[in-house]
Amino acid sequence: MKKIIKKIHFMGISGSGVSGVASLASKMGYKVTGCDLQKEGHSKDHLKDIDLLIVTPAVFYQSLNNPELIEGRKRGIVITWQEFLGKYLMKDKFVIAIAGTHGKSTTTAMVGKLLEDNGFDPIVILGANIPEWKANYRFGKGKYFVVEADEFNDNFLNYYPKIAIINNIEFDHPDYFKDVKQLRESFDKFINNLTGDKVLITQKDSFNKKFNLKVLGEHNQKNANMVFCLGKKLNISEENIINSLENFKGIKRRLELIGEENRIKVYDDYAHHPTAITATLEALKNANSKTKIWAIVEPHGFNRTNALFKLYNSCFEKADKVIIGPIFKARDNKTFGITPKIVAKETNHKDAIGVNSIDEIIGIIKKDIKPGDIILVMGAGNSNLWAKEILESLKGNISFKDLTTMKVGGKIKYYKEVNNKEELVKQIKFAKKNSLPIFIIGGGSDILVSDNDFNGLVIKYVGDSIKVDGSKIIAEAGVIWDKLVETSVSKNLQGLECLSGIPGTVGASPIQNIGAYGQELKDILFKLTAYDIKNDKFIVFKKDDCRFGYRESIFKKKDNSQKFIITNVTLKLQKYVDTDLKLQNIRNEILRVRSEKLENPDIIPNAGSFFKNPIVNLSKKNELVKMYKDIKFYSFENSFKIPAGYLIEKAGWKGKRLGNVKVSDKHALILTNPEGKGNFNDIKKLADEITNDVYNKFKIKLEPEVQYINI
Repeated sequence: MKKIIKKIHFMGISGSGVSGVASLASKMGYKVTGCDLQKEGHSKDHLKDIDLLIVTPAVFYQSLNNPELIEGRKRGIVITWQEFLGKYLMKDKFVIAIAGTHGKSTTTAMVGKLLEDNGFDPIVILGANIPEWKANYRFGKGKYFVVEADEFNDNFLNYYPKIAIINNIEFDHPDYFKDVKQLRESFDKFINNLTGDKVLITQKDSFNKKFNLKVLGEHNQKNANMVFCLGKKLNISEENIINSLENFKGIKRRLELIGEENRIKVYDDYAHHPTAITATLEALKNANSKTKIWAIVEPHGFNRTNALFKLYNSCFEKADKVIIGPIFKARDNKTFGITPKIVAKETNHKDAIGVNSIDEIIGIIKKDIKPGDIILVMGAGNSNLWAKEILESLKGNISFKDLTTMKVGGKIKYYKEVNNKEELVKQIKFAKKNSLPIFIIGGGSDILVSDNDFNGLVIKYVGDSIKVDGSKIIAEAGVIWDKLVETSVSKNLQGLECLSGIPGTVGASPIQNIGAYGQELKDILFKLTAYDIKNDKFIVFKKDDCRFGYRESIFKKKDNSQKFIITNVTLKLQKYVDTDLKLQNIRNEILRVRSEKLENPDIIPNAGSFFKNPIVNLSKKNELVKMYKDIKFYSFENSFKIPAGYLIEKAGWKGKRLGNVKVSDKHALILTNPEGKGNFNDIKKLADEITNDVYNKFKIKLEPEVQYINI
């Protein structure tokens, strides 16, 4: 009489694979117990009244002296968890198995979601956690059982699927397979395990569709095509298949964004085979083509690294910086003389280094990382822990120098970018709860920040939507100013074209009441929305409420500085009707003139126009005209504006250097930090000397247009 299995015990129950199987078994009616070496340990006493002892293959073959395993062998009750899956949990189920060297977990999750979305209520188990399920399995009462079928140790030969997907076959697991021939023989046996209609889906069956996936990479397009084929086999409509695939959000440890600090994103990925590393880097780089990507890699096992060594030569082409960390020891008896430095050299990457500890990795990152960079940590051993340590190390690693166009300023305790009003309010509450001062930053131009550390929260509003409604444009504060001008010109709306090329963001433009060549923001502002930090509410300011003046506004006044956060502006423009002179031509000419006269802050650090153009009365104007025949004036209300750059140049300062800082060779109105070595005091000293000299020579006092911050 066949024994009925009721009580089962798992050794190593805390392992990711085993824990999922144990949970499924419990839900399917088995009485489950378990132990783990790291917690209560192993003992033969655990096996009292137990019908089956379920272990991992590693325990089954390697833990020969384990007393619990010895007792189980004596009683003939030991099987691997894969055997238990195939023999017991899959019994009477319609099994769909997903195999292949790469992409098994993601494809299995896609299949599970497809069946779940279409009411099949499947059981699913795989080797990675699904955020929506908060586990690596899903229990369902339907007939389908979806399993990730791993080839290592011939584990997948325990399954007898009716449908199998094989994504790809490439040599791996050299600690089990001696060569690719043996690996392929194993896959052939797996294919022979097919039952029923024996449906096999491979890449040759692909429809080569392009899906609008939420997960990155060409490899995921291939995975999705396999699932599309499966959906067709199960008579699911194409619309439903595509909808499910395009709403798939991914799985843990597959290009998983674990966090962001100071505009530096840290991703964790399971990639450890060179082919997977290549695919992962390509996916990330294609989505972030202009971003510096750091590849931090933990090679998995000395045996595997040795067997796949030559493949490291070409897998880092999409990385800008490569750090090979300590090699994870996985079922290895020898090292083959392989070290991180040897692997780094084999990559043939121009900027690759091998190190022996996570501390060394963090040291290199903290020294050279820049805001906006991306860190991708890859591996199958401890690398996920590295990623968390790296993320933690980035806290407090940003300064105003990183955020300003002048490239000066002290360290910042907290820095957050917000995308919308809700995120903004959340950060304001955080600052108030922790009694932190708040500073709002835009594009980082028009300010000069001291070298003092800022023991508070710096917020940057980065929401950047633009909406055109007839002759009105509504733009969020994070929009790059020149992008807004470009949009207005493309819509044939007049009023911004002369403001082309001005650095900074939309949110900062009302503060300065920016202007150039006869146009000012005040002329076209309809209204703006700002958050009142003190009173915790959003306020709408009409044009008159802003109290605009020459490079002034209510927001720049000392009593109101940094008390409001502008979130969006509405501009009222006019349809352009001149058919002879195109708006685009005007914009192009303004951009040409600015490029010839002014310094590009991306190339030569500067804050833009450093001084305001001074305003004088008629008497002073006439006095200067007698002295300087070439001087130019511009009418301004009842007075006259003099170009500050003219006065500075006449005083002999154009191109003059003072230590690490310099007056621009192009335009005397611009103070520069050419090598990025200058500090706040250097620039302030230069500005003060210019101010004093101009006053002594012309009896005109220059006022800074830039704001001095954190002094």
